[in-house]
Amino acid sequence: MPRLRLDAAPSNLMLENRNTMKLTKSTVGVVAQKVQGPSLRPRAVLSDLTKANAVSTNQVKNEQPEEKIKKPSMGIASRKPLQSTNVKKIVPTAAPKAVLCTKKAEPEAYSTKQLPIEDIDLERDNPQLVSYYAKDIYSYLRQLEKSYLIGAQYMDVDGYTIRPTMRTILVDWLIDVHGRFKMLQETLYLSISVMDSFLQVDSTINRRELQLVGLTAMLIAAKFEETWAPEINDFVYMSDKAYTSKDVLAMECRMLQKLDFRLGRPLPLHFLRRNTQAASQILDQVDVLHHTLSKYLMELTLPEYSFCHYLPSQLAAAALCLSLRILDESDTESNELWNHSMVYYSGYTYESLEPLMEKLCGLIAAADVSKFQAVRKKYACSKLYNISTIPHLKSPLVTVLAKRAGAVKN
Repeated sequence: MPRLRLDAAPSNLMLENRNTMKLTKSTVGVVAQKVQGPSLRPRAVLSDLTKANAVSTNQVKNEQPEEKIKKPSMGIASRKPLQSTNVKKIVPTAAPKAVLCTKKAEPEAYSTKQLPIEDIDLERDNPQLVSYYAKDIYSYLRQLEKSYLIGAQYMDVDGYTIRPTMRTILVDWLIDVHGRFKMLQETLYLSISVMDSFLQVDSTINRRELQLVGLTAMLIAAKFEETWAPEINDFVYMSDKAYTSKDVLAMECRMLQKLDFRLGRPLPLHFLRRNTQAASQILDQVDVLHHTLSKYLMELTLPEYSFCHYLPSQLAAAALCLSLRILDESDTESNELWNHSMVYYSGYTYESLEPLMEKLCGLIAAADVSKFQAVRKKYACSKLYNISTIPHLKSPLVTVLAKRAGAVKN
């Protein structure tokens, strides 16, 4: 069976042409239920590195998903409180002084008094916003993300056989697999996070095992995030049966032991939603296009080895700040675009985000000519507002910032 080379030209990394493709009985049910969208032919991306064969894509027929059976809710009969006839009622002679008719005012945080910021957590009607605990939750997430750091150059170790180009090829393919299974966005980010966390603590992984690591990381992330996760056989099928179910289970145990079952790393999406909520209420100029463009910018960084060490909160803040500048196309000063309130809720000043925004513009400028187009094709559909093809991405602002990062030559 033809295999693909990691170090081959990306034109040799396309999929094998076959006239027919059939799913096994064990996987057709799950794939029919969960898989819709852009077609993706299974392939062994990283299995045999000694042969290079030209391959091409093939489409898989979409089937109508079956209706999922929901378990009926279990009713609980109401009970009347037990009453005792022998209990004597004690009536106080006078009302205690602690009982007041007026409502006590909520305490105000010290930082709120010192900074000219607006409180975005005043809405108490929506329980999903958990307004009472939102500030404490995100303060904890910023502390937690520092305990899941990825090394900036973790592959620069003697004897390490995996190279950044191989990682880029694998992540580009995993993005296609993720889209094929129609999984949550959190699953994709967590898959890359688990993969990088494992690769930096286990330098014995060779080229043939790298694709197995990527598939197993996505399986672990799907179990962590998804309600209906794909089965092991589905991932084996997507690898063109380069591995067996036993190989996936063995790698899963190996990865979980190396990571000590620590999978709860905060994701850029968590911070982006908070930042978007703050910007929409404070700046009053943020809409769904800003949020979608920010997600596109963050996903462009996934295949890039040079971005894996950035904190999720820093990446989310830079993506939103850059989307504000790109879509608004105004010469608004930085203190008005990213005011004290945005600094308070994001945790970063405009000046600290500028170097990262320049690097993001470098990715935008190189996206058109890049040989890895999974993210760009994903965001070129109408469902995501064709955000990867909007003319704003070719504005003079993007060109200038990309030149500062060294991505565009004069």
